[in-house]
Amino acid sequence: MVKGKGPRKTQKKADLVPSPSPPPRPVVSEYSPPALVELARAIRLAVGALLDLADAAAEVISKRMEGRAD
Repeated sequence: MVKGKGPRKTQKKADLVPSPSPPPRPVVSEYSPPALVELARAIRLAVGALLDLADAAAEVISKRMEGRAD
């Protein structure tokens, strides 16, 4: 026997020790394209709202500038 090491396991002893089970895998949807479509739709709506806000702000600024020009 080598110093610091125990005796080797025989095949019978190795069979008695259960092998560690792998960690549970996350459940992944097989249909990722609909999720991507939903994400694209959400981004499109957000960008549209931002453009509407910017357009309204530009209109207010333009009207103020016209009032000062007179």
